[in-house]
Amino acid sequence: MKILKKIGKWLLFLIGGIIGAILIVLLIIQINSDGVEEPFIDEHGKVLPNSIAMHEDKIINGAPQRLTIRGRDINNPVLLRVHGGPGSPAPPAALKIFNVDLEDIFTVCYWDQRGSGLAYKGNIPDSTITLNQIVDDGLEVTNYLREKLKKDKIYIEGISWGTTVSALMVQKNPELFNAYIGVGQMANQPLSEQISYDFVMQEAQKQNDTISINQLKRIGRPPYPNKTNVEMAEACDIERIILVKYVPSKKTPGFKDFKSYLLDNGLTLKEKYISLQNPETYFPAYKLMWPTCFNSNLMRDVPEWKIPVFMIQGDEDYFTETSLAKAYFDSLKAPTKKWFLIENATHNIQMEHPKKYRSIYINEILNK
Repeated sequence: MKILKKIGKWLLFLIGGIIGAILIVLLIIQINSDGVEEPFIDEHGKVLPNSIAMHEDKIINGAPQRLTIRGRDINNPVLLRVHGGPGSPAPPAALKIFNVDLEDIFTVCYWDQRGSGLAYKGNIPDSTITLNQIVDDGLEVTNYLREKLKKDKIYIEGISWGTTVSALMVQKNPELFNAYIGVGQMANQPLSEQISYDFVMQEAQKQNDTISINQLKRIGRPPYPNKTNVEMAEACDIERIILVKYVPSKKTPGFKDFKSYLLDNGLTLKEKYISLQNPETYFPAYKLMWPTCFNSNLMRDVPEWKIPVFMIQGDEDYFTETSLAKAYFDSLKAPTKKWFLIENATHNIQMEHPKKYRSIYINEILNK
């Protein structure tokens, strides 16, 4: 009995120590979570006079949306980043950690679309989360940036799903934009999903991965005309999980990266928690918009552009099939167009090859 009592005391001591350590960590994070964007400062700790570091929650076309605007010099050109997913915005702090924020050469606007990320307040009807509405929202954001930052035109970058949103924005009002940059370019997504599924099934069969084979057989080969929105999204999730097992990202966040993110002052503790949630289960835009994303076909819908087009694609991208992105690039008409194929890269090009990504912007897009 004495031994048991001693073990019990040690367990209580250990549990108390763990709880205490967790509370200390949470306190440190809380202290560094005041929700005020970290300013750009000089070597003397003074805020750079022409810099901007702010975020605001705006009501755009009747729905809450989060805009974060950051740049070292407001005289720089403006870049609107249109996130992927659907429903998967990347917090600015995460991009800064990987040195792909571009805030030294642009004034960058990070836009959390309706029903996504920090824009999601749970108080708008599902029926308002549509591609046409998001495109109209994006044009409102564009005009807001033009007025606020006194620019006639801005640059627009679409990432994955964001390439479809951006393409339709440019098609609707090309006069608002200097150039389009597509990263992980969507082209003919129904065909892309079929190619991706066939590739994963082939790899699973090579490895005699019976669990994955059975999962793939259960969801079936795309397209999914008889599946509901939720079933289609779940089928995609299953296929993507297996795909990442065979073609993993070349760069994944480590402890140091995660620590830097948690200690960034730009978000409150609650906002950091929200931004770390799985979009597939937390944000309605994912499941509501996935059928639209799945059926996107820019080769059919946007064959001609009226502004310069730049496309950056990984050679191992099976989320937005690289061969289809290249076929789209080759077929489209534009005043000028440039294609950049990054070797040994998947769908996360910026994180995997930040130097190449930045050099394309500096040497090709801005031509500095």
